[in-house]
Amino acid sequence: MIVAVVSSKCRIGDVGFNLSTTMEWIKSFDEQGVNFILFPELNLSGYIRDIEILKTVLNEEEQVFTSLLEISKSTNLAFAVGFPEQEGERYFITHFVFEGGKVVGKHRKTHVSISEKEVYSEGDEINVFPVKDMRIGIQICYETHFPEISAIQAQKGANVLAMAFASPKETCQDKIERFKRYIPARAYDNACFAMICNQVTTNDRGTVFPCASLIIDPKGKVMSESFVEENEFAVAEIDISEINRIKESKMAFFNAHKRTEWLREYYE
Repeated sequence: MIVAVVSSKCRIGDVGFNLSTTMEWIKSFDEQGVNFILFPELNLSGYIRDIEILKTVLNEEEQVFTSLLEISKSTNLAFAVGFPEQEGERYFITHFVFEGGKVVGKHRKTHVSISEKEVYSEGDEINVFPVKDMRIGIQICYETHFPEISAIQAQKGANVLAMAFASPKETCQDKIERFKRYIPARAYDNACFAMICNQVTTNDRGTVFPCASLIIDPKGKVMSESFVEENEFAVAEIDISEINRIKESKMAFFNAHKRTEWLREYYE
């Protein structure tokens, strides 16, 4: 199974540019035999925190999804992309999974940062989506700092943790080093592969969002990475059966011995 993460360059509010860039990546990776692509948080809209820009972008939702459904139907891979979602008076940061000309899953960001709370609401579901031979748990940026989410997704059968970011500041090198300080533990503790990519942009305040693409194996080791000052990606071939071997080992899959009921007392 070949997977790719793309730290794609995004423009805030420029859906046409972002969609075109995304579709170019999809076509290119389909030709290379990639099975699944993860794109960054809000890659189709840009990282929006202005309600008026958000409303304008949502007017283009139908065009965006029509194009993505068409390319999903005409290619052999699956992909996960970020686009804002509206339900009534509430707005969500959402990631959508496409495969075979259909939306086969969506994840609403369950923990938004303090600066996002002015615009976005929080989702209330943690799901896992079957894609190809994988079971994917999606996490969006801020969510990755809560290890319980990874544990719940693994408990629900996830074997791949797909982590999409729009994380500002730092250099590309500093960003990927920070990811390496905590995300390998999510993969290792839960016997999952982890896929990570950050949106590349500069917002209207001049804040830079650096490139960082990373794929980690279930032992917490880096399989592939990229962190250069341009559109970049990382690709790796993953073997899901490796997870089965870990889970069959008495001393390698620690979640099998977790005292869940006892721990629950400390969360209540």
